[in-house]
Amino acid sequence: MDEYGDTWAPPAQVLAELTARWGRTHKIAWTGRFWLATHHHPRAPWRSQIEPTPEMLESRLRAHYGMPPGPPAERTKRRRDAH
Repeated sequence: MDEYGDTWAPPAQVLAELTARWGRTHKIAWTGRFWLATHHHPRAPWRSQIEPTPEMLESRLRAHYGMPPGPPAERTKRRRDAH
């Protein structure tokens, strides 16, 4: 849950979305607590990135690598009170 009371979609769904966007350049993983991105190329600058939320992970990846290859996708978020 983020500071606004929003919760992310189930981790499996977010993992699929991140992999669809960043999978050409990075291996994406969810540890159960942190989101991890590791560049496929072993000599890439900023090879690994670890963040507590998928939004922060994508923000860091965009800061280091620019926009991911392929079309942008909408992030799946849902309000805590919306079921």
